[in-house]
Amino acid sequence: MADSDNLRAKVKEDVIRIMSETLEISPEQITSDLEFNSDLPFDSLQLYEFVIDVEETYNIRLPDELLDKVKTVDDMIDVVLELSKKN
Repeated sequence: MADSDNLRAKVKEDVIRIMSETLEISPEQITSDLEFNSDLPFDSLQLYEFVIDVEETYNIRLPDELLDKVKTVDDMIDVVLELSKKN
C-alpha cells in the first residue's frame, strides 16, 4: 500500500510541476480539487503542451476520450496512474 501512496504522491508532484511550468504560476497555487475549465487559466495551446509533457514524462498516451472525463487536477493524477500501470 505504501508503494501506491508513494507513486500517487510522485505523480501528483509531477503533474503539478508540469502544470505550474506550463501556466507560469507557483506550484503552491495548484491544488488537487482545481478544475481545468474554471479554475486553471489554460489556453488551448497551453493545455496541449501540458498533455504532451505529461505523456512524455510517463511514456503514456492520453486518449481524447479519457481527457474529456478529466475535470480536476485529481482526475488527471488518477488517469496518469491508471495508464502508467499498463506500461
